[in-house]
Amino acid sequence: MTTEEFKNKVIPFSRKLYPMLFRILKDEEETRDALQDLMVKLWNKRNDLNNCTNQPAYIVAMARNYSFDLVKKKRPAKIGKNEEYKVLNLVDEGANPEIKEKFECVHKVITELPEKYRTVIQLRDIDGFSFDEIKEITGFEVPNLRVILSRARQKVKEEVEKIYDYDKTKQFV
Repeated sequence: MTTEEFKNKVIPFSRKLYPMLFRILKDEEETRDALQDLMVKLWNKRNDLNNCTNQPAYIVAMARNYSFDLVKKKRPAKIGKNEEYKVLNLVDEGANPEIKEKFECVHKVITELPEKYRTVIQLRDIDGFSFDEIKEITGFEVPNLRVILSRARQKVKEEVEKIYDYDKTKQFV
């Protein structure tokens, strides 16, 4: 892969990768550094990229794995399960605790979805990728992606309703 091809095919992905990396790393400066390091790693693997049949999927997978590696390095050995589900944009002290709880609940439900549902809902609703970009990353056709996304959202809705509607089914005497 030439420098020009790299500039045209890989560098534009940095705008798409930033939200995903920021969601995982939760620090703006660390995200910028990680993105820069990732671009260097991609440059070093440009020959692998050239031979790859699905470059967008390779780039996104590499970015996701790299960011998870960074989180593991800075994380202490033992962390409670609740620590994993930090609230992304609601960590300020002024945020309503009820909203934080609901957000954490939705986030937990999403992480427990089957892999293809979790991947599509994260790429579309959290990272903001378009259907065409998700098609390139996952290999699924756009109509299939819409069905997967709809089912994923429905599953999240059902699971969250189960959690919050448990009192309504019981009647106290």
